[in-house]
Amino acid sequence: MIIDRPKSHFIFVLPTDHVNRHYNYIQYNNKPLTNREYLKYWGKWIIFGNPEELAALAKRLDFYVEKKRIPAVKYDRKEIPEFEFGQCVMCVYCDVRQRTSVWTILSNLGIKDKAWVYEKETVDRWRPGGYLLETWISSRKMDEEMAQKVRNDAENTFKQMFENENAVFRGIVQ
Repeated sequence: MIIDRPKSHFIFVLPTDHVNRHYNYIQYNNKPLTNREYLKYWGKWIIFGNPEELAALAKRLDFYVEKKRIPAVKYDRKEIPEFEFGQCVMCVYCDVRQRTSVWTILSNLGIKDKAWVYEKETVDRWRPGGYLLETWISSRKMDEEMAQKVRNDAENTFKQMFENENAVFRGIVQ
């Protein structure tokens, strides 16, 4: 199911039963991942394109998400200029142990370029000192007091999310 909330920067493709809260898509072999497993195995294929290309691809990927052959997809509504990618980004999420099968689907749909990123890398980039958080802070021209507050909030959020490494990962979906 394509979830397009106009106030959100992201558009999601999630299984219908996840939207109805009966299914946790962060899993492997029908078993939800723990926080430790999430940081070790969960990741995403990164695809670049313009909003129209990614929206068209999302419609084609929806079938695979509903069939649970791809766990989830998220993509930009519009380019994020602060990160200077020059394009929008789509994240096609899966466990590393299924990334080959997910890549096969993507390549069969005509995707040629591939870039894999573990979620652990993304988490680290959004922590204090990480490239994404520091770029975001800088782009908003925050004074040092506000920047430090944002850094502290980010670190506290990640600490709370991952404090029990054996708990089933719940994550954040905006």
